[in-house]
Amino acid sequence: MKHLLTLLFLLTTLFQGYSQQKGKKKPISKAKTTAVQEAPMAAPTIEKIIPDTLQIKKGKKYIFLVDVNEYSSLGNTVYAGNDDNSEKTELKRNFPKENLEIINITKYTYVLFENKQTLDITGQGQSFQAFAYWSGKLDDKVQVKEGTRMATEFVAEQLKSKKESSYVVNTKKYRKEVASLQGKNKITSKSKEVIKVLLSEHSLPIPDIKLDDEAIFKQGTAKLKTLDSYFLKKKGIRIPLKSVSFNNEGLPTAITYYDDEGKNRSKKEFIYKDGVLTKIIKEDQTTSSINYDDNKVIFTANIGDANETTVYWLENGKLLQKSYTLMADDKFSYMNTFTEEKYENNCISYYINNVVWSNNCGGTENKFPFIHTYTSYQDKEVLQYRKSKIEKKDNRTFEKYYSAAERADQNDDYKLFGTIHLDDFNLVDSYSFTKDNEAKTIKVDYTCYE
Repeated sequence: MKHLLTLLFLLTTLFQGYSQQKGKKKPISKAKTTAVQEAPMAAPTIEKIIPDTLQIKKGKKYIFLVDVNEYSSLGNTVYAGNDDNSEKTELKRNFPKENLEIINITKYTYVLFENKQTLDITGQGQSFQAFAYWSGKLDDKVQVKEGTRMATEFVAEQLKSKKESSYVVNTKKYRKEVASLQGKNKITSKSKEVIKVLLSEHSLPIPDIKLDDEAIFKQGTAKLKTLDSYFLKKKGIRIPLKSVSFNNEGLPTAITYYDDEGKNRSKKEFIYKDGVLTKIIKEDQTTSSINYDDNKVIFTANIGDANETTVYWLENGKLLQKSYTLMADDKFSYMNTFTEEKYENNCISYYINNVVWSNNCGGTENKFPFIHTYTSYQDKEVLQYRKSKIEKKDNRTFEKYYSAAERADQNDDYKLFGTIHLDDFNLVDSYSFTKDNEAKTIKVDYTCYE
């Protein structure tokens, strides 16, 4: 579609032509549309769909957000105010005084305008992803543009405004911030402390240790050479879980992760120069380069069609991070992501695109019982609440409990989850627990430098 509507009858032709290009069972790029259909093993039977008819009266400014295919259009047409579409949110934010009538169309529909123009969004098996705008004036034609993103820019063009979508504005901001971080090379005692804490978390014996377990899983004082954790099955069968190799300075040089069947899943290699970490190489050849800026450590990596920059620092003794994931092509800027951790009210809050997603709140390390709460959110409402505690039975034995409470205002009813045993070097020797009604034991073996 190289040109837009200039004559009345071209409106229908334009949409039909677009549907022929997009609707002949060609794969839809995930980067261009939010309606991504994976190839089914057996195509579902779709009954004949009767299109809606939508009549539009003069007098208002209308914007239509069209995203229709034969699978997503089985419901009714969604009218203004009934959908929390992100593009709708952008339009409301950027044009609060225009009183736009925003209509989402997700079902095959004939749209009939009072000025006798028509949008024909029909055709069994065809797909339509586009915007349409009408000023509500009988002498003005309906304007159409392909796509499902950057609706603000499309409307701004019609209104001769300079408004931009927030993700476009944020992209400019984030690229400037990332540029200011790159090329730093100021290594100080503060940055060495940050990388030491970060590497110690990499070196924990169990993958994905959560904050509610860190009070126990911090390594002891032994000068480790290797660490191997595994599930201990009946008859002494071992299923590998994680392996770590260390240099004689106690820094990890390689970490191998295994899947549920004990097969090699992934590996990371850590490269040092003069005792300072300079690079992390993953098995898929993804390389993270590292820069230091006094109290900050900055990781940069290419992850396919995007670049990721992550910054780590220490605050109140806690390791925090923020990360920018920016698409290489700015036309996909709506896919960019900014995540950030903040230390707030003795908790670590996790934000995605400036919206809080979770809170981790823990007690003082090495003080027991160690109480920890985790709360996640969706649309500003609590999605999940979890409370745990670790009790110290003796110098080598700790017990982990989970509360049955599902909200902060409920009474706690703690149930034993598992038992952790330490060895003579205060390293985790074993962790026995019950999960999904199955008793499991993780055992950890170590070798040390003399």
